[in-house]
Parts: sequence; C-alpha cells; structure tokens
Amino acid sequence: MTVIETFDRSPDIGDRIVAFVGSSFDRTWTLKIHEISLRAAHHVDKRSMSARHVVRGRRNVMKRNLFAGDVEGWGCNVDISRPKNLSVTELNDTLKRMEAKLDALMESTHDFRITSDGQSRLQNHHEPTVENPDPMEAVSPMSVFSPSKLGSVQIRQELAIPEKHYTAPQHLLSWPCSPVTLTELDLRYPVALEIQRPKIRRSRAPPRCLVESSSRDDGWLSNLSLAQLRDLADSYFSHFHPQYLVLDEDRFYSHHLNQALRVGFARNLDSCLVALVLSLGSVAACQTGKTEWAQSDSTDAMLDHEAGLGFYTIACDMFRDVEETDWVSVQCLLLMALYNSSVLRIHDSWSFIHKACSLIMILLPLQAKLEAHHCQLYWIAYLQESQILVEYDFPPSGLSSLESAVPLPLLPDSGADSQGKDTQFYFLALVAMRRLLNRIHLHLYNKERVQPPSHSILGELSRQIEEWKACLPVALQFETFSLVEEVRLLSSHPVRPMQQRLRGHLKARYCAAKTILYRSHVHRCLHASAISALSDEDMLGAKVAVSSAIIGVLHGGILQEPFGLLLFPINSWRTLFGIEIQIKFILRNEELSKILLPEGWEITHQAREMAAGAASRFSPTIAKDCEILRMLS
Repeated sequence: MTVIETFDRSPDIGDRIVAFVGSSFDRTWTLKIHEISLRAAHHVDKRSMSARHVVRGRRNVMKRNLFAGDVEGWGCNVDISRPKNLSVTELNDTLKRMEAKLDALMESTHDFRITSDGQSRLQNHHEPTVENPDPMEAVSPMSVFSPSKLGSVQIRQELAIPEKHYTAPQHLLSWPCSPVTLTELDLRYPVALEIQRPKIRRSRAPPRCLVESSSRDDGWLSNLSLAQLRDLADSYFSHFHPQYLVLDEDRFYSHHLNQALRVGFARNLDSCLVALVLSLGSVAACQTGKTEWAQSDSTDAMLDHEAGLGFYTIACDMFRDVEETDWVSVQCLLLMALYNSSVLRIHDSWSFIHKACSLIMILLPLQAKLEAHHCQLYWIAYLQESQILVEYDFPPSGLSSLESAVPLPLLPDSGADSQGKDTQFYFLALVAMRRLLNRIHLHLYNKERVQPPSHSILGELSRQIEEWKACLPVALQFETFSLVEEVRLLSSHPVRPMQQRLRGHLKARYCAAKTILYRSHVHRCLHASAISALSDEDMLGAKVAVSSAIIGVLHGGILQEPFGLLLFPINSWRTLFGIEIQIKFILRNEELSKILLPEGWEITHQAREMAAGAASRFSPTIAKDCEILRMLS
C-alpha cells in the first residue's frame, strides 16, 4: 500500500488535512495549500488564478488575534472555510513538495527582522504575484521526494526541541521572585536522578494466574490459553494502542500472534513483539482491576507497578538475540520505551526511543518507497522523543532532521470504520501540535536566542494554535469553559471512555501550547514594580497561561485515569508541577493572586495529592519535585 493509498478520499477529511498542515507550518505555506484546495474545488487553472484573490480569501477565513478574546483566554472562533472536492493526489504531491522545500525556504519564511518600531516582517520573501510567481511552480511533483534522497537531506533542527532550552518546570526556580534558588547544575536534577537509578528488576516469573501451571523457566508463556492471550491483547489495544498506534491491530492478530503461536513462542521477533504487547496488556489489566495479571513474585507495595514484568523480561532477553535492522525491531523498541514510560523509568524509556530513532534514520533512506507504516513509525518516534526531551536534557537523536522529507501520517482509506479514522486523525493532530509546540520552544525558549520574540511572532503562533483547534473533526472537537465549569463537567464523568480520553488529550495539548506561549506574561506580572505598571496585555496573557495550565492538567486525565495509563505520564506530572510553582509565586502577592488565579484553582492540590500518592515512590524526579513544592510552601 502506497502513501497515496492511505489518504481518506472523503473531501471533508481531505480539507481537514489541509487545515492541519496549515497549522503545522507558517502563514505563507498555509496560504499555498489553501490556494491549491481552492483550485481543486473550482477546477481553476493555476495560471488564471491571481495571488491577490487567494490572499483576500485567506483574510476572510482567518481571524488573527494575539489572545483568545474572552477573559479566560480560551477560544478564538477562527472561521475556517472547508473547500470541497479536493484533489487527493494533488494534495499528496503538494505535501511532499512542501516538506522538501521547507529546508531550503526556512530562513526566508521564518527569518523575522525586528524593525525600529518594534514590528516584525519577513526578510527576503514576497507573496506570489503575477510578476513574482509562486516558487512552487518550478518544482516537479516527481523530482522532490524519494526515500533515496533522505541520506542527503540537509541536517537541521528548526522544529526540534532546542538542545539548550528552559521550558522544563524546574527552571521557574531561576526566576528572581523564587524563594528557592538552585544552581545551574542543581537545575539538572531530573537527568541526574534518573541516570542514577538501579536497573529494572529482572524477573521471569509468571503472572499470578499462571503460577500453578508453570515451571521455573519461561515455558509458562506457551501455557497461556487463547482466551488469556485475547484478554491481554484486548487490554493493550483498548488502553495503549489508540494513544500511540505503534502496531496495526489486524496484522498483529493475523501475522505476529499467529507466527508466535506456530513456533510455541520460540525466540524470534514475532514472539518478542507479542510478549511486549502482553506486558503492556498486563499493565492495563492490573490498572483496571484485573489483579490476576499482577506479577507473582512482587511485593504488595510493588504489585501494580511491576505488572507485566515477567513478559517484559522475556521479551528483552529475546530481543538481544534476535534484533535486526528492520521495522519490526523498531516497533519492539517503541513498545519497550512505552512500557518503561508507563512505569516511570524515564532514562530507560529514552534509551529505547533513541535506539529506535537511530534505526529509523538508517532504514528510511534504504526504502525503495515509503509505505504508510514507515511514516507512521517515524512520527511516533518523533512524538515520543520530543515528549522526553522537553523535560529532560538527554541528547537528541537527530531524527527531527528528516521531518521535512517524511510525509505526515495520513488517514486510512474510505473503507475504514469511523472510529479508526478518528483515532488516526487524533494522531495526526498530536503530530501537528507537537510541531507547533516545538516551534514555540524554538522561538521563545531557546537559550541561544538573545532577542525576545516580537509581538507578531506571538500573534502568529497564537493564530496557528487556534487554527489547529478549529480544524479538528467533529468527534474530536472540544469546547472551552471557565475552570469552575470545566471541573464540574469532568466530575460528572469519573471514568472516561477512550473517545473522551483522546479528546481530552487534544484539549490538554491545546492548553499546553497556550501555557507555554504566555508564560512570559506571568513572569512580567510577578516582577513588575507595581500592578499599575502592567499593561492589559500582560494581565490577560498571564491569566491565559495560568487557567490553561490548570485545565490542561485536568483534561490530561490525572484525576480520572490510572497514572500508568496516562498519555506520557511524566509529562502530565511535570505540567502540574510547573503550574503549582507559578501558583505559589503568585500567592506571595495577595493583590496579584486575586487577579490571576481563576476561581477553583485549588483543584491543583487534589491533583497533586493523587498523582504524588500514585507515583512518587516510583519516580525520583516526582519525589524531588514534591520536595521542592514543600520548600516553596
């Protein structure tokens, strides 16, 4: 199956892909895609279409606003038109051209020069006109992208997490208002603590339900009944799979599980992959009350935390013997990283992701053509690595240097069920937002940048966040409310079905983007000589940052789902840690706290108690974070 064949040929879905790509790139490139979609919808020859008409249409459908507009700083009701009858083949070719051209044109589309009046403008770039035609016209659809060219792609890190950044929450302690001061070395405690942890316990013991029928060796794996295999696999595909999409469910059952059963779980990659799925299925089963899948040799204190350890140990032993430089090995590494993430072993998780990224960078240039699942695995690794690097100063793999040459993960064909389409679109939305978040990190929190971002950069980033939200499909759309109303609505759904969880994850990502974008406004409010010296813009931006952070934490599921089943559990905690620090700073100024803290902000205390109670014993990072919060009290 080719990449083109993975497109959903529904015009509405195609239009949404256009909108998502627009939110992942800058205004200029969004305009180009919009032009192409209009051309496909109205069958207009490109030569007869003036750039002036496109620009005017673009202005009519996009409201540009630095803030969300309402007091809570939430939604800007961006009016996105949805052109119909989009040419899927043309869109696919355009996506490829855009990714390949992004490297060459990055400086011209992102090189903002601050002028004397404080405004920003693009350097060396002109809108397409009759006299200055669209530079894309000179690019042949077939001449740009092929896997063989990946080896010569210019290395860049424009949309990667900067190697030196200060978005991790402990860097808030370096603000002048902080009563707790840490040295530059002390601020690196998350990495220092994680690398000093003892290795994960190795156990080949079976789960509780297999103890009586099992021998001392790993022969118990072949004693699993088909019903038990199905139970654990269903747990994995119900709780982990929709959030990460590492595997194809049909292929797992028809090929990997079938091959593992055929050889009696002998040592091969299929058996390894199945054992990893069973380990994660055990985690999900134990976290949802099926204690028969707990590790039989675990102490009571470690019962939930070590679920699936026997499966995981066997899988790791197998992998050392049978690993290859292929895509199944990449899947195994990503599943190993996912297991370690769920049990809060961050350094181990990063090690497996880093190796998976290295493997992907070897494999991509060797493909005669990129299949849909190759692109999918690339972006899964991209997401997982980015999530760790934003919190921990581990070395990046360099995987992001290929992002301009790898197509975005696309939707299944028109025969796929609606739930499958929504799940895939959810993943596409995560990728788009991750790229946007990486851009925010680059422009606002890169230590190598000496100039603060201009007002126009903040405005453009905010516009793209709102465009991303506006273009979600109906099943994943969300509304924005005050914090009090958000808490009330969430409390009415103590257990969320997966569809609501996915929608909540997207809302949490939206809130995270708002929080990071406007954190500097909180800084200005905390360090102003007097409240009267603050502008309305400063106050509104700070309120957006604070309320968004709290609501994002809640929609991440920290009060509703078992901690190990959260999307990126350590990131959920550290987002909470970051807003708790800021709240403690704000509370030191009574007048400021009345202005910036939304009604109901105390819900963060409940979230912290629940998360710390569930995870601080198993994570030195979380334990240290809790210690710092006590010092700030």
